[in-house]
Amino acid sequence: MQTPNGVWRKKLTVEQSRNVAFNIMDLDKWPQWNSTAQRILSESRGKLNEGNRFDLHRLERQQLIEEMWEVTKIREGKNPEFTEMRFNWLGQTSNGKKSGNALRTLTLEITVLCQDEGGIEIAAWWQTSKWSGIFGNKVANSAKQIAKQWLNDLAENGVIEIKQISQKGYEEE
Repeated sequence: MQTPNGVWRKKLTVEQSRNVAFNIMDLDKWPQWNSTAQRILSESRGKLNEGNRFDLHRLERQQLIEEMWEVTKIREGKNPEFTEMRFNWLGQTSNGKKSGNALRTLTLEITVLCQDEGGIEIAAWWQTSKWSGIFGNKVANSAKQIAKQWLNDLAENGVIEIKQISQKGYEEE
């Protein structure tokens, strides 16, 4: 891939990094760490695999916003201990109508390094449509904000061990 449009990092402890890696790999835990994923719609649950698609749902100004994503790459290693995932943005709808057309593509590659001096790194690549120039930097800024939001959410909410909450309303192992 070419040079990313932006790269952001947060330094974490080894234990925090391990929790982030565990939480990001389990789609069932996303609503507890991702502030924009109030609900998730996906064909599968639990551990993410390459090829999985999912929609993040949120309410914004009394409108249902759906962001569609696909997992295109997962790599894990033991020496050094790391998890790397690539997500491609498949588009966005607002109340069921396609929106966000000025952003043509967005790819987020998240690397979690679980060792001393490790942490989270998010690299982002995006392309905007030709007519997006009328919005100035607003479209590029929205791509940056998505990447930064995921980084902040992981660094703040994803660093703890998230217990599985059953549909019965209590923790399950």
